[in-house]
Amino acid sequence: MVGVGRYDVVLCDYVINEGLIKDIRNRVEVVRCDVSNPYDVYEIFKKYRPDAVVHLAALLSANAETNPHIGFRVNFEGSWNVYEAARIFDTKTIVYPSSIAAYGAGLEGKEVVDEEIYTLPKTLYGVSKQFNEMLGMWYYWRYGVNFIALRLASVIGPGRKDGGASAYTTLIIQKAAQGEPYEIPVEEDVRIPIVYIKDVTDLIIHILENPSKAKSRIYNVQGPYPSPTARELADTVKSIVPSAQLMFKPNPTITNIVKTWPRDLSMDRIKNELGWAPKYGDLKALIQDFINEVRKHPDIFTI
Repeated sequence: MVGVGRYDVVLCDYVINEGLIKDIRNRVEVVRCDVSNPYDVYEIFKKYRPDAVVHLAALLSANAETNPHIGFRVNFEGSWNVYEAARIFDTKTIVYPSSIAAYGAGLEGKEVVDEEIYTLPKTLYGVSKQFNEMLGMWYYWRYGVNFIALRLASVIGPGRKDGGASAYTTLIIQKAAQGEPYEIPVEEDVRIPIVYIKDVTDLIIHILENPSKAKSRIYNVQGPYPSPTARELADTVKSIVPSAQLMFKPNPTITNIVKTWPRDLSMDRIKNELGWAPKYGDLKALIQDFINEVRKHPDIFTI
């Protein structure tokens, strides 16, 4: 198997987007997999015997609400298949990117939330994230699988597709960088935590290289603090791209979903236990890097 750096990497997805991986295509193994099909999952684990798995497969919030039966198969049954394959084939570590969607309702008056707060998600996607955190912890307690969940803020970065309620946090920047207009589907004062994709990948590698540091099973992950409002995001983009055509056209469904999420996440646990902090904590620096990436690689990141 060929590798990326010092790792042998296998990428598994149901739909292979060759454009997004063209720069590393000859250095990784790429396999088509339906995570909801246990045979597909077990065969891949049997063949490659991974030491660690980053379980990213999911149907995002808006799509899961529209297609709940598919959402259940992918988000619930799919995770069971991955965890069970990890147990059977002695995978040592599972890193599970959870989400702020796991928090949900009941947080009125709570500006900053930590990992111990009671959660009551109101979307199928959020329920699946909470369920998969608990299931992963059960595999840790019962079988000793080193399970680590990251409650990620809205992950923004070049090339992210629509389909999640938080996708506007990426598309505000992406569309401006491409010179295209964009209608922002939330109200101007809506504020949710964000984190840059480069920080997420840096954190995942940090955990895979230092798994014993993770004393807890669940960690909040946020970038710029405090979280920017949609208006602040748009204004910062326009300070870099003055010609950006950004208009607010709130969609009640999208707005209602994101308003159930917390405003900011406490990062005390991840800083104290893992010694990690985001490199892109400054909003303008984050947006500038994002725009640079889109313009540098238009053939990869155009949406």
